[in-house]
Amino acid sequence: MKTLHTPALDLHLLQCLDLLLQEANVSRAALRADVTQSAMSHALRRLRLHFADPLLVRAGRGMKLSARGLALRAPLREALLQLHRVAQTQESFDPSRGAHQFRMLMPDYGDMVLVPPLMRRLSEKAPQSSLHCLQDGGLDWLAASAQADVLIGRFDQAPQSAHQRDLWEEDFVLIASARHPRLGQQAPDLEAYLAESHIQVRLTGLGRGQVDQWLHERGHSRHIACTFAQFSSAGRLVAQSDLICTLPRRVAQALAVDHDLSLHQLPLALPSFQVRMLWSPALHHEARHRWFREEIITALRERLAELDAIARSRARRPHQSAKS
Repeated sequence: MKTLHTPALDLHLLQCLDLLLQEANVSRAALRADVTQSAMSHALRRLRLHFADPLLVRAGRGMKLSARGLALRAPLREALLQLHRVAQTQESFDPSRGAHQFRMLMPDYGDMVLVPPLMRRLSEKAPQSSLHCLQDGGLDWLAASAQADVLIGRFDQAPQSAHQRDLWEEDFVLIASARHPRLGQQAPDLEAYLAESHIQVRLTGLGRGQVDQWLHERGHSRHIACTFAQFSSAGRLVAQSDLICTLPRRVAQALAVDHDLSLHQLPLALPSFQVRMLWSPALHHEARHRWFREEIITALRERLAELDAIARSRARRPHQSAKS
């Protein structure tokens, strides 16, 4: 009986595997590892031999992870992060030296509210760094935390193992085109609100949204003319139509910076919620990660002050009707 000898897995191969499982693409994995595509392909062949599994399989014009690859992705990422922490000998972190990679996983409202000031700070303090903004795509906590440094969003049931910090409290407002033919300076009452056609933003597409659940419990419904998975798309369409949309206040303020929108108080008593930042315990004490978290907090503080100032300035302007 012949014995199959498989190559031993060293740290370099495990790091290659981590990148391959994150990117599901040999070229992108090679680029992140700063090696040639040929070298990454050779590493993939060795890994396939060791695991007796393709790990990456063809899917149309691209590739996707095999079932074994999916099962390896999160625990491998967590193990490498733990190993990095154990091997780290220098507690200080100099952001100005090196090409640092920072990854944030969040809905697009995080992009609009947080990313502009954060990029300004990174460009100044860590000019060779790269910020990667990802969307979760329905990943569970373990898989999501393995892909990103921080997760930002509304987490009603955050895992107990996660470190977390409240970022800002959010409530809801109504946005409409600044030249909407029926909405003036006064906030609409419930009857007027229900008479309009609405854009709905659904991040998951599951069940009733918070607005429609509130209306359903009180025997009301609204006409949803269009549904998006992104707030930015909803903002653009509102500015170009007579449709209206109910959004978190900070998102609405950010959209109003780039689009000709008016913000109105809702005739619905929806509860507010906290936007939180979550991160893995494996990263909590890492100097690079501590620095990045503090930059997020500082950038957010600047952005919220900026949005509040813009909102106050807009409130002082004379209202322009659709006939002006």
